Amino acid sequence: MSATRDDRTTLIRISIVDDDPLRARREARELLGELSEVAPEAVLDSVRPQGPLPDGVKGGDVVALVGLVFSGGSLAIAAVQLWLSRTPQRTISLTRPDGACLRITGRQARADSEAIERFLSPRPGPLSPPLPDDGAESA
Repeated sequence: MSATRDDRTTLIRISIVDDDPLRARREARELLGELSEVAPEAVLDSVRPQGPLPDGVKGGDVVALVGLVFSGGSLAIAAVQLWLSRTPQRTISLTRPDGACLRITGRQARADSEAIERFLSPRPGPLSPPLPDDGAESA
């Protein structure tokens, strides 16, 4: 049985966070190209804004969020980590099937080479909170 875009129980969503929608789409296609060999089920995912545009926003129907979805796997996760760490200014948001979300930059991925893998690895028991963004541990 293969995973589909709508099967939220198996797919991991990666959103490219960027003010420039053209750059976000380009980066999503670039990441998809990197993932295609290790995660052939990965697909581009675009979410369009729902409802009217906020006051002061000019323009028409633009893509509000660009990213992709894939089913995971250690090689795919390593490919995402490597792609992200190449450019410190990149920011992505990862959403696990359980709804937990991690926002991480290329700079953070470079400093902690296993952050994404830890966040996406299966955990027994109750859901654990997202990783701290400052590296400090809570008491």
